[in-house]
Amino acid sequence: MIEEFRVYGLPAWMCYAVGFFKVTLSLLLIASIWYSNLENIAAIGLALLLSGSISMHIRIKDPMFKSIPAAIFLAMCLIIAII
Repeated sequence: MIEEFRVYGLPAWMCYAVGFFKVTLSLLLIASIWYSNLENIAAIGLALLLSGSISMHIRIKDPMFKSIPAAIFLAMCLIIAII
């Protein structure tokens, strides 16, 4: 994954920061099963991360199929945030 960040022209430390936020926000989304006030924070935070992921794929002209998992997860996060 660090190599992928280098391809994007991003520093290695950013890989760790993104990983930290992905794990933290994912855990918050799970915790929102019991604490509903965390739901929107987690879903919107993950949606922002996934939007960045998709934009980086577009920026480096990756094939579209590489963005599909992030796009599906983004759609799910937006549905959670809206509902």
